[in-house]
Amino acid sequence: MNPGSKSVHILRLFIPVLWALIILWFSLTSSPPQLPGVLGWDKLLHAGAYGLLSILLAQAFLCPPFSMNKPWWLAGVTAVIYGALLEILQLLSQTGRTAEWLDLFADAIGACFCCVVFRHMQKLSCCHDERSDKNNG
Repeated sequence: MNPGSKSVHILRLFIPVLWALIILWFSLTSSPPQLPGVLGWDKLLHAGAYGLLSILLAQAFLCPPFSMNKPWWLAGVTAVIYGALLEILQLLSQTGRTAEWLDLFADAIGACFCCVVFRHMQKLSCCHDERSDKNNG
């Protein structure tokens, strides 16, 4: 393993961890910033945040040191469990935030949707790589 690859592995893990910390901050802040219009719709924000988290996790799980065959599955489950833990933290915290089942449902919908998209993109990419290998070989 060359020294540069270790930093790439750390960066691949750093990005989803950073995004998870941003979600944590927004989830536990007593008055998070609000976006106007449709983009400010709470459930859409939940779905988008956890969808992005699942994609970032799947990308990290796809490469060493994990190198999983089905990274999208673990990424989706991890994102939903993280969302459930944050809902519990909201329930227990004294920030004035409340836990909602619909928030967790939106988290799960976003994570699952993005995992399905990631899976199909991965299949398309793999099929494209196989075709180009056959054409070059």
